[in-house]
Amino acid sequence: MDGTRENGLLKVKDVCALVGITPHTLRYWEKEFSEYLQPLRTAGGHRLYDDHQLRRLLEIKYLLKDRYLSIKGTKLYLHEKLRGNTHHGK
Repeated sequence: MDGTRENGLLKVKDVCALVGITPHTLRYWEKEFSEYLQPLRTAGGHRLYDDHQLRRLLEIKYLLKDRYLSIKGTKLYLHEKLRGNTHHGK
């Protein structure tokens, strides 16, 4: 990662390096978790991520890879979390 930030925002390649995923996986997660992930867009359409979005991506990775939740299970967990109905530590 070259650490390039635009106004405190990370580019796709930097986010992928930090989270440990490929750009393809990032696009897929953006589609699957569109209610939870909303990167900012430049005038040219490039996606940029703030620290909040980065934390959300890390949480999705944790749920999928460490907790072994399915996409459906992860969506349910995140939906409940956004509603404030979860009692989990994350």
